Order: sequence, then structure tokens, then C-alpha cells
Amino acid sequence: MNSLKKQIHFTASIGRKVLVGLILCLYLSFIVIVLQPFDTSQFEADHKIALLSGYGILIFVLYFIYSSIENRWYFRVDKVWVVRYEIISTLLYCLLSGTVLYLYNRTIVNNGLDYTLITYWRFISVTTACMLPVFVPPMLYLRQKFGERIIPLPQNFFQLIGENKNEILSLEKDDLLFIRAVENYVEICFMDENKKVLSKTFRQTLSNVCLQLPFLEKCHRSYLVNKSTIKEIVGNSQGAKIIFVVGEKEIPLSKTYYKAIKNSRS
Repeated sequence: MNSLKKQIHFTASIGRKVLVGLILCLYLSFIVIVLQPFDTSQFEADHKIALLSGYGILIFVLYFIYSSIENRWYFRVDKVWVVRYEIISTLLYCLLSGTVLYLYNRTIVNNGLDYTLITYWRFISVTTACMLPVFVPPMLYLRQKFGERIIPLPQNFFQLIGENKNEILSLEKDDLLFIRAVENYVEICFMDENKKVLSKTFRQTLSNVCLQLPFLEKCHRSYLVNKSTIKEIVGNSQGAKIIFVVGEKEIPLSKTYYKAIKNSRS
């Protein structure tokens, strides 16, 4: 059971996801067109190569979409990707791919054959299952080859990553004050080891910051605040301001979030 909890690599980069997806696309297209499994050699159509290439193209599109969604899972587990997650994710991806390829097979390749649970189950249990030993090992290899393995930070630390190269900030949670959205960037306001208030600007969106740092709370449409660093809230719901334990900075607290932030500190 301990082996299922072993940390492994994860492909988080969009560029590397595209690369893995393209390799898988070419790999499956080669198998279907050149090796011709499942009596593909008997298939006749005006645009046979293009139709068979569709399987590989769908694999690429599905991999890119699924692995992009998978990033949310990755951030939720603090970038500690283990064998158990990889197994579950692989099975989900294969089931999704098998389902979409079944629809493509019946609708496009075979000119709209009927959809039934029997034909769907046969496609999943025979065609998809038989392809797993051929397709899954290279996919897992590529994910590990192009992936990253981040050593977890201590429990009270976090790491915020921007979109530009070398935009990485590691801090103790209690040293982060707030984050403000400024067009395509975010301003990160924090304390250094001497409790001096500093700020850095990263190219990132507030929504992605929420995924990376779920302990932050929204207090305004343009602000995320660390509740543990709030000294007091002044003013009523119409014009409230948040004052911090250090420094002279204050940020707005909008009416929408006033009650939630106020009650969480009671």
C-alpha cells in the first residue's frame, strides 16, 4: 500500500502536455493505419487514411483537455502527485477516450451505426481493453519523462508560481497579507523575516492564484486576503477597509464579502 503513496512526476506545463499529446497522436495513428489491428485492413472508404487518423487526432485533443483539467487536481493536492492518483487518472482518461472513440467509430467511420449498450460495452471491453497494454505504458513513460516532481514544502509554507519564467515565491502562510489583481498581473503583498512589508508582481490571474492558494479568501473582486493577518475591519458594509497586523496598507472589503469575512473572525 505504501507504493501507492509514492510521489511521482506530473506533467503540469501546457507546452509539455501538447508535446505528450502529439506523440500519443502519432503513435496511435501509426498503430491504426500501419499495423491495422481489429481488421482495419478490411475497412474501405474514400478517405480511409484521414478517417483512421481521426482516432489519433481525438486522442491528442482529449489528452490536452483532460490533462488541463487534471491540473486542478494537481494543485488541490499541493503538487504532490502519487502513484494512486496516476492510476485513477489513467483509468478515467482511458474510459473517456474509449467512449469518445466509440462515438467516432459509430458516427463517422461506420456512417452512423446505431448506438446500443451492447456495442458500447463490446468496444470498451474488447477494443479499448486490448489497446491498454499497447497505449498506456508509452503514455505513462512520456508523462514521467516530461513531468516534474516538486518536493513538498513544510506544512506552514506555500509556493506561488507565475506564468513567466522564474516567477516563484515561497513563503510562510502567515507572512502573506493579500494579493491584488492588476490587469494580467497580480501584486503579492507579504512580510519578510524582519516583518517589513514588501510586494512582488507576477504574471498570473486571480482565479489561478485561488487554485494554488485555497486558504486565501476573496474580499473584493480584485483582492484575495489572508484572514490570519487581518488586524481589524473598519467601517460598515458600504465602505469597509481591512487593516493588517503590520505596515500601513489597507485594502477594500466589498459589501458582497463583508459578512463572510467579518463572521469568520468572530
